[in-house]
Amino acid sequence: MNPSIRWLAGAVGAHRRAFLSTLAANLAGQLAVLGAAVTAAWLVGRVIAGRSAPLDVAGAVLGGLVVVATLAAWWETYVAHDLAYLVLARLRGQVYDAVARIAPARLLGRRSGDLSAAVLSDIETLEWLFAHTLAQLITAGTVLVAGSVGAALIDPLLPAVTLPLAACVLAVPLWLRKAAHRHGDELRAATAELTADVVDTVQGMRELTAFRALERRRDLLARKTRRLARAQAANAARGGIEAALTDLLLAVAAAGTLLLIATVIRDPAGAPVAMVLAAGSLGPAAQVALLLKEYGTLRAAADRVHTLVTAPANVSPPREPLPVPARPDVVFEDVRFRYTPGGPDVLRGVSFRVPYGRTVALVGASGAGKSTCVSLLLRHWDPDGGRILVGGVPLPRVADPHRHVTVVPQDVHLFAGTLAGNVRLGAPGAPDADVAAALRTAQLTLDPELPVGERGVTLSGGQRARAAVARALATRAPVLVLDEAVANLDPDNEARLTEALEEAAAGRATLVIAHRLSTVRRADHIVLLEEGRVAAEGTYADLADRLSPLFTPPATPAPSCASPDAPPSAPPAPPPGARAEAAGNGQT
Repeated sequence: MNPSIRWLAGAVGAHRRAFLSTLAANLAGQLAVLGAAVTAAWLVGRVIAGRSAPLDVAGAVLGGLVVVATLAAWWETYVAHDLAYLVLARLRGQVYDAVARIAPARLLGRRSGDLSAAVLSDIETLEWLFAHTLAQLITAGTVLVAGSVGAALIDPLLPAVTLPLAACVLAVPLWLRKAAHRHGDELRAATAELTADVVDTVQGMRELTAFRALERRRDLLARKTRRLARAQAANAARGGIEAALTDLLLAVAAAGTLLLIATVIRDPAGAPVAMVLAAGSLGPAAQVALLLKEYGTLRAAADRVHTLVTAPANVSPPREPLPVPARPDVVFEDVRFRYTPGGPDVLRGVSFRVPYGRTVALVGASGAGKSTCVSLLLRHWDPDGGRILVGGVPLPRVADPHRHVTVVPQDVHLFAGTLAGNVRLGAPGAPDADVAAALRTAQLTLDPELPVGERGVTLSGGQRARAAVARALATRAPVLVLDEAVANLDPDNEARLTEALEEAAAGRATLVIAHRLSTVRRADHIVLLEEGRVAAEGTYADLADRLSPLFTPPATPAPSCASPDAPPSAPPAPPPGARAEAAGNGQT
């Protein structure tokens, strides 16, 4: 059995009672149907042979079996789907826990739409496995044995004919299993890719409209839809071949069984019973073949879910966690890091300190390692060498790093809901007064109950940035990381928010990823990174000459109509406050 299917089948063990109820209901229903068919066939045989029959007793038995079959079918539908939904709910929880465990490091190569497909489409596909496959396979095998034994009691030649043909019916999906696996993989991959593209399209509708790319995007979705249609057609064609071969074998088996019964069964009263019992061998085989026809799709969905759920965490949970002091500082000691084994070194022995109550600016060109330092401080990864201390405690021994370290990211994500609900994201129990205070500090004068659209679409870029600042302040974490928190603000609002953050920083250790000269000037201490190393550190006055190239844009001559032989004129001086951000706008 495929490891993923075996793992999913094991998930039923947590709901053993529901599975046993499903199995019992299905088995009772199938045996009752077989018993009712045998009873009816016996009555027909007695009538054909001109023999008397206890109609009252037979009628009562037949009626009772029909009632049992009806109630069993109803009960099986209820308990089978109850079992399926219990297991699917457990799987969804495991997928969510897996995403939380591996985020964000191991999600960098996966699209959000692909994850949506795993959480929704793939798990829904597995409903067929739990509700319509596992118990039914066991029941079909039991009924096949019961029918074969009954047929053998009438004549040993009957199972000698029906069982080989039943084996041929079961061999059809096994013969085509490689094609089923290939088609299942193609179908799930095409579904996931189309889902991912649809999610990207919805999220990027504003940009697609602005750049007149809607038509091209529609063409892309049409191509992906056609790919999915081709995968569905190939899967359906193979399924059709399986169904046709199964029907052909069943027809041959029925004809052979009729011929055998006409030849060897001398008692006309026993012929209908023999035919029903022979069908009791062939019918379950056909049912199993039908269930196995969907095995490729089930296996592909199971593989995708299993791969996600069993992905190892990027960092291990803390062993013997230690308490963090109320007024911690942050220390990087000879930190070395690379994203992939054998890859380039991103940090090469970085050491610096962020004292409590002080603000340290981390500056450098794009690729110097600034955002990597933030990711390591948030423990998205662990360093390959050296260590990071929070309040003197090694970060891997801090029980909940996010309780002590909070961040205002460069890329702000707000959830649909109220402004207050977004501020409370990291502090769910924060009272209204604390939410209002955080909003005031963040210079955001909006109603806390203001509805915020998906991804903060109802707010401006500056308002989203200030909402993120308020969210970080509401956590009351003693270590604050600002990854260009004022990038989307105009100079006046930037100055006011920066002053407010300076007041908040008095009770925190604040690390600022600085892309603006105004932010660097306000820092108590500056650490300059170059190619993953600390090249210099000190105050702004100490490092002004080394910082100037990072924040001064290259001179660009203005267009001129002068003669080519004329000497070039000096470029105009930039207006005050117009110093552009240089390298470092992207994550490093």
